[in-house]
Amino acid sequence: PRQIAQEIAAQLAPIDGVERVEVAGGGYVNLFFARAAFLASAVADAETVPAAAAADADAPKCIVEHTNINPNKAAHIGHLRNAALGDTLVRVLRRAGRRVEVQNYIDNTGVQVADVVIGFVHIAKKTPGEVRALAAQPKFDYYCWDLYAGVSRFFEEDKTRLALRGETLQSIEEGKGAASEMAGIVAPAIVRCHLRTMERLGIEYDLLPRE
Repeated sequence: PRQIAQEIAAQLAPIDGVERVEVAGGGYVNLFFARAAFLASAVADAETVPAAAAADADAPKCIVEHTNINPNKAAHIGHLRNAALGDTLVRVLRRAGRRVEVQNYIDNTGVQVADVVIGFVHIAKKTPGEVRALAAQPKFDYYCWDLYAGVSRFFEEDKTRLALRGETLQSIEEGKGAASEMAGIVAPAIVRCHLRTMERLGIEYDLLPRE
């Protein structure tokens, strides 16, 4: 098979848009696109296609949910990758004339938020008022990221501290106590940080459903 593949590769005439041909493995013929030329051609073709008409208001709604970052720290490269993939799907569907609603689910009562609250209460020793002041700062999501990392070490030093997680989660879910108040400050502030980050990438949402 490899010999046959080599013969095929040797006899192939030049192909527009193909940069090179290589034989691989036990008999594969791999063709490599000339990427810059391929992309330029694809963009040129797209520009000649008329824009799709706006979807009818009564058309079935297609929901695309993406990003879904826990509101406890800054967005990292993995989050941004997922957001870019989701936004690309949204744009393709809209280009095809579909009526699309973009949702970004916010898990504002989860373990990750509880851990940041624990960090503020038991490590940073902050009051809700002090956290509110910090939340007004532009790099609040990065501050919480560092604090969240510290909470992992806090638990490792004394396993009995894990009981704090359950207590904090209960407070947040019931909407009672200082922990719940602090979560109500932290999560929305982090979401605003995430939205500013996504805005820089041209990514927008129609709905932010919460837990």
